[in-house]
Amino acid sequence: MAQMELNLDGFLNAQQQLNVDGLTLPGVVTIASLSGVDGFSVTYDGRSPSFNEKDLELTIASAMSTRFALRITPRAELLQLALNLPVSQVIFTGENIFEDYGADLETFIPQLKDAGKLISFCLEPELALLKKAYRLQADMVELNASHYSENISPTGQVEAQEQLALMARTAEKNGIGVAVNGGISFQNALALVSIEAVENIVVGRSIIGRSIFVGLETAVRDFKAQVQ
Repeated sequence: MAQMELNLDGFLNAQQQLNVDGLTLPGVVTIASLSGVDGFSVTYDGRSPSFNEKDLELTIASAMSTRFALRITPRAELLQLALNLPVSQVIFTGENIFEDYGADLETFIPQLKDAGKLISFCLEPELALLKKAYRLQADMVELNASHYSENISPTGQVEAQEQLALMARTAEKNGIGVAVNGGISFQNALALVSIEAVENIVVGRSIIGRSIFVGLETAVRDFKAQVQ
C-alpha cells in the first residue's frame, strides 16, 4: 500500500509569489498532518531570504510525529544542516550530483546514517543512476515520473510507466525503497500506485489546485483515499 507524501515546495512558492494572507507553511503542515498525510518533504537551498533556517525549523516542528524529509543539493553546508535538523530522511536532488558532489556524499552519508537518517536520491528512471545510488548505500530512490505524467501519447505513457515499474522492481530487489514524484495528480496516480514496489507517492501541486475548491483537509483526504 503506497503512502502519501505531501511536497511543500508548491505551497512555499505560492506563499512567496502570491503573498496569500494566512498561507503559512507551518499552518499547511498542521492541517495536512491532522488530515492523514503520511509524510512531508520540502526543498531547502539556504539562499532564500523569505525561507530561512528558522522558517525551516518551524515547518519541521509543525509536522509533530509525521515523518519529514529534507530535499537538498549535497553541498557541504546543507549536509551539515541536515545532520543537525530533526528530519527522518535526506533526499539529494540536482543534476550530476554523483559526479559533482561525490566526495561530499561519501563523507557525509555515513554520518547521516549514524544519525539515524534515511538517504534517498531523486533520479531519472535509469539503471546506471540506480547503480550509483546503490553504491552509496541509498535507503530509497525517488524516481522522476514526469515522462509518464506529462506524456500525451497513450503509447508513450504506457512505455514510461513500464520503465518506472522496471526500475522500481530492480530497486526493490536490491533492498532500496521506491518513491515516485513529478506531475502526479488525482487523474494519473492510480497507475503508479498499481506498481507494487512503489512505497511512496509524492504529490504537491495537484493538492494545491484541489484545495482551492474543497479546502486542504478534504483535498488531502481525497487523494489519500484514492492511492490507498
